[in-house]
Amino acid sequence: MVRFAHTADWQLGMTRYFLSPGAQGRYDQARLDAIGRIGRIAAEQGCEFIVVCGDVFEHVQVARKTAAPALRALGALPLPVYLLPGNHDHLSSAGIYASHWFGADRPANVHVLARPEPVEVRPGVELLAAPWDGKRPPTAQIDRLAAQAEPLAPGSVRIAVGHGGVDTLASKLTEDPISVAALETALAERRIDLVLLGDRHSLTPVGETGRIWYSGTPEPTATRELEPGKLLIVDVAPDGPPDVTPHHVSTWTFVEHDFTLRGTDSVDEVLDWLDALPEPACTVAKPVMRGELPLAEHARLTDGVEQRRDLFAAIPTSSRTDIRVRSEDADFADLALSGFAAQALDELRGLDGDEAKGALGLLLRLADSGMGTGAQAR
Repeated sequence: MVRFAHTADWQLGMTRYFLSPGAQGRYDQARLDAIGRIGRIAAEQGCEFIVVCGDVFEHVQVARKTAAPALRALGALPLPVYLLPGNHDHLSSAGIYASHWFGADRPANVHVLARPEPVEVRPGVELLAAPWDGKRPPTAQIDRLAAQAEPLAPGSVRIAVGHGGVDTLASKLTEDPISVAALETALAERRIDLVLLGDRHSLTPVGETGRIWYSGTPEPTATRELEPGKLLIVDVAPDGPPDVTPHHVSTWTFVEHDFTLRGTDSVDEVLDWLDALPEPACTVAKPVMRGELPLAEHARLTDGVEQRRDLFAAIPTSSRTDIRVRSEDADFADLALSGFAAQALDELRGLDGDEAKGALGLLLRLADSGMGTGAQAR
């Protein structure tokens, strides 16, 4: 039997457009710190090695200042680490793995799976690797390599490691998806014992065999990911079913929630949801809001979300949010507007569109704060 750790899609150097510079710095550090957490869990669990199934780095050409801290962190781990180039950090003559400084900085325990062939980890244990050699899926993708592999000798273990979308989950836009049927045939014929994949950022078992897995990314990257933030500890023995155990490693939370807006209670639901999330400085929270609100409630919602933005890493606005705002006499009944403010109110209420509703909301907030009352009259 062999026990090891499976992870993927570290994407070191990734930036998120919705993060402020300060939040981006914390996010960068969390992704770097995940290396140490992965190593500690792997060591505590008695793993023999760690395999990273693609996209270790976000870009093919990564600056040394980005990669060097990662290599130092990898060098501090007490076990071997195998890195598979993926679509983001594919093999290239101008890429990170070919740079002179990567070779100089690479710790002795770090191995790049740079050729589509089996690599012996120790006697009786092999990694069958399918590295990406360009922006497009490799000709020697993991399903084809597995189909061509020699049947395993008794007592040996072969672990297939690849990167890319599988045909049972991929969208129509996915180029040359990995064939699950071909992998399952290779598994049944004992050309391989297990398939580990990168590219999908959520922890995902594939097929019906229990032998094909995506580990997902160790730190989340988008709010729609279903189960990121995991490390897989895997036991596999010749001719026996694998034992795959997820371990939580993430420190950040990316989350979204759908809300149907109808009035005061639904505004409270949105704000209470935000307030209940732990560690807001390391949380990206995206409320997806649809429905209709009176102008006063929409203004309260807008103010409530804005007041919380500085607490959170980010509260991005969803393109799927669709709030219809209606202006009611009751919204302005107690404001005692006069002068310019009263005139502006009459004009704005006669207009339609988002800009008019936004201006009405601003007028409502100004009046509510005392700036739009009778003192405006001249």
